[in-house]
Amino acid sequence: MGLNKRVLGIISLLVLTLGYVGYGYSQFQDIINPQKSGIVRQYVVIQYPNSSFLVLSSIEYVNLTLGGWEPPAGSKAYLINMRSYVTGIPEIDLNMSLQLRYEKFTIIVGSSEVKKCSSNPEEFYGSCEDRALAVSEVTVLVSSLFKRYYYWEAIKRGLNNESAKMYAYKETMNRKSIRYLSFLAKAEIGLGKLGNKENLCIVILGPAEGSEKNEIIIPRRGLIILKGKSDAALRAEAILMEHITGFRLS
Repeated sequence: MGLNKRVLGIISLLVLTLGYVGYGYSQFQDIINPQKSGIVRQYVVIQYPNSSFLVLSSIEYVNLTLGGWEPPAGSKAYLINMRSYVTGIPEIDLNMSLQLRYEKFTIIVGSSEVKKCSSNPEEFYGSCEDRALAVSEVTVLVSSLFKRYYYWEAIKRGLNNESAKMYAYKETMNRKSIRYLSFLAKAEIGLGKLGNKENLCIVILGPAEGSEKNEIIIPRRGLIILKGKSDAALRAEAILMEHITGFRLS
């Protein structure tokens, strides 16, 4: 009898757990595709033939082109929308989400399709090179902003500059997670376990994940969604984030 109760208890717990995880998974699409109205900012990111970038607001771009300016031949331009639902002002929400202190950060590099870039890149629906560059840009940006707090924490504790840098680097590496967009990752985002005031989460979605727009969405503090019609557009979105945060790699 006691054994039966224990088995029933385990089954009940399993059902509740699966229901909880399933609920989180069901919320994922609504979170990354919010239907609420809000301010939309537009930017144009231009990649020059030498691989340098120029970031302009859509108004700046229109004014320049009306004045006769045009980018060099061979340049590529990406029109990117930004939406946010924290304060409602995309630039403020992006800065707030990236600049505040977190205990951990997670970068979701895309679906499991991205694994093909390591094994069979020709089967990947998109550009493995551009996806890798986009992930690299995002990782460098987030890691650099993240480790500042641990650097100053070490300085306050009396460590010298080099020791503080090493401490900040180790803390950042220990608190960084690189993941794919699995069922569990979707559930964790849906449940608020990823992308919150403790764990910053950046989700990268390109053509392999079915993205049909170039946009950056901040649904809540600590959660940033990058969507790109191409993997090159995802890199341009990372460049836009660097521009808005004023990030410069020293």
